[in-house]
Amino acid sequence: MRLGLEAGKHTLDLAVEEGVKGVPISADKLVADGVEATLATLRERGLEPCQIGAFGYNPLSTDTERQTAQAKMLEQAIPLAAETGCPYIVICGGNYHPSGYGAGDVRNFTPEALDAVARALEPMLDLAESNDVRLSIEPYVKTAICSPEAFLALKEKAGSDALRVNLDVTSFYGLDEMWDPSEKVEEVCTKLAGHYGLGHIKGIALAEGFHIHIGLAPIAEDPTDWAQMLKLAAPHLPEDSWMVLEHVMSGEEGRGSLKRVREAAGKAGVVLE
Repeated sequence: MRLGLEAGKHTLDLAVEEGVKGVPISADKLVADGVEATLATLRERGLEPCQIGAFGYNPLSTDTERQTAQAKMLEQAIPLAAETGCPYIVICGGNYHPSGYGAGDVRNFTPEALDAVARALEPMLDLAESNDVRLSIEPYVKTAICSPEAFLALKEKAGSDALRVNLDVTSFYGLDEMWDPSEKVEEVCTKLAGHYGLGHIKGIALAEGFHIHIGLAPIAEDPTDWAQMLKLAAPHLPEDSWMVLEHVMSGEEGRGSLKRVREAAGKAGVVLE
């Protein structure tokens, strides 16, 4: 299993320091600068792209002007992705609220929303198939892809194996999982087996306050048993995929989190490269 890292401005230096080979690139940069210029900074450090982020592409957004631009960008990025050696472009699963991952909208959780996402993705998936590229949805409880069942329903509507979903277990957590997420981890890993795009590891934690405050946190503060997740994921993560530690805020946090991930992998009997 290949290990990737996203740590904001610390990503490249920390990846080199910690011997992590995969780092993300953005679809916007790929389109604006081209393949060679985008990869040059990585190659000179012995790194390679582990995911291509197009998180701004939101097929349900009501900001039509911005989404028209994002769709045009994605159409240009798909043919370039294959040249990078990384076939995974990560997109939003659909949120009528233009924030994508910030706020939500009650219309997201309807069959009509999945129909609309499938229609919007149809030409993108045709293009992805012709270029041997995968569009991997970043699931999230506030978006249309708020559960494994929602993704499976969308995949049936879309009818394309170029559509994948990131194995990002904490994106499916609610309040109950803040106490014990083991059942949810097993459910997500099992139900989405065969449909994984990338694997994501990010921590979230319950904070004090009224009413419910759950936010990003170092994985040391997260209740997930990462050994459980890695063991369940390993048989089903594609060979060309990556397990990406993401949302790391500092070098110190990254070193500690990478140590924990590697310890979890050892416990799970998974080899991280």
